[in-house]
Amino acid sequence: MATSTVSKKGLTTIPSKIRQLLKIKTGDKLEWQVVREDEGVLQIRVLQDPYTFLRGKRKDPNTTYEKVEHLADSVIEREARRERSANNRS
Repeated sequence: MATSTVSKKGLTTIPSKIRQLLKIKTGDKLEWQVVREDEGVLQIRVLQDPYTFLRGKRKDPNTTYEKVEHLADSVIEREARRERSANNRS
């Protein structure tokens, strides 16, 4: 289990093993949600920087509108499943 310490200003560093495992890069956002307040349990999701992601893909000559649209649909479907799952746990 990886740990980090919170500073006086509320800052912390994501341990390198976690950053590598989840491919967290500069510009990514972290979405924080309290899951069980009484136990201090958080859910943290990585929201990859879409500009950086798409900027890199534009250099790929095989990228088509259809591929990008399919990727976007997959992301939306995954988010909907996560939301339904979270609502079912409530």
